Amino acid sequence: MAAWLAVWLIVAIITTVAVVVVVASLVRQVVLLGRTASRLQRELSPIADEIAAGSARAADTAATFSSRTSPGPVRRTTRR
Repeated sequence: MAAWLAVWLIVAIITTVAVVVVVASLVRQVVLLGRTASRLQRELSPIADEIAAGSARAADTAATFSSRTSPGPVRRTTRR
């Protein structure tokens, strides 16, 4: 009976070590993904700010043109 107990103990230890290795690898990948995401954010932030500023300028320009071309409501007369 002691031989089976030793076999189960060795199997349990090997399984525990394998699970610990997998979890450590998963944690490492999560940390690497976090670093990559923060680097991507740092690199894309100026581009996104530039796009937002261009969008605001375009909206202001469109509002200016819109206010120039339509001074008020257009009256329509009917011909009979």
